[in-house]
Amino acid sequence: MPVGESRYMEPLQLAGRLIMENGGETYRVEETITRMGRAFGLEHVESFAVPSGLFVSYRRADGDTETAVMRVHKGSTNLSRVDAVNAVSRQVERGDLTCEEALQRLQAIERRPPALTKPMQVLGAAVSAAGFTLMFGGGAMHATVAAGVAALVQGIGQLLEKYRMHALVSTLLGSLLSTLLPMAFQRMTGLGMVDAIVAGALMPLLPGLAMTNAVQDAMRGDMISGLSHGLSAILTATLVAGGALMASAVMNLTGGALP
Repeated sequence: MPVGESRYMEPLQLAGRLIMENGGETYRVEETITRMGRAFGLEHVESFAVPSGLFVSYRRADGDTETAVMRVHKGSTNLSRVDAVNAVSRQVERGDLTCEEALQRLQAIERRPPALTKPMQVLGAAVSAAGFTLMFGGGAMHATVAAGVAALVQGIGQLLEKYRMHALVSTLLGSLLSTLLPMAFQRMTGLGMVDAIVAGALMPLLPGLAMTNAVQDAMRGDMISGLSHGLSAILTATLVAGGALMASAVMNLTGGALP
């Protein structure tokens, strides 16, 4: 543990990084760091967060300013961790936790396994796809096909993640399969509302959280983070559309347009 006031930097950075890596907004990162730092008795606590980095600064009792920069690597969305970090920051602000206790709590949160296991994520994608297919006018059979396709795509995405493939590759391949497989099913069987099945299977791939964070950051005046999240969401949506277009082109080349 660092000696003196430098020990405060570690929990502040860890709290911000956990929120950022698990899908939290940049304004939440900055607000949490500022509140915790003031609760620790630090003066002139400042933080600046962007989707790929975190800057923390505060003034020590001797008048010197201590500043640290941290690179943030985007992880998977886990809002339960974000909520747990918020709970720790509120306890610190109330004076219920010391710096050392807060650091221990945050390290425990970092080691905590995901709330949803891999099979549960596959099941969640399947249920989501089936629900959207029904909402788009499909029937039980269409929802079943969409659920199977979404489960397969989610499983392939987890496999690619295991081998450290970039998330954009997983998105492109997932959208390709989510469109190609329903079209192939419709061509082989002559059954199904292919539009409803494809729309439902694609929905789990869309960047809803990234776009929401982009709008929130932009509305709060944080244009750098807003543009970054917005461009990320647009790029993901473009890949989803591109994969669907590629699947349609493949089906047209291999057997003509769908009836």
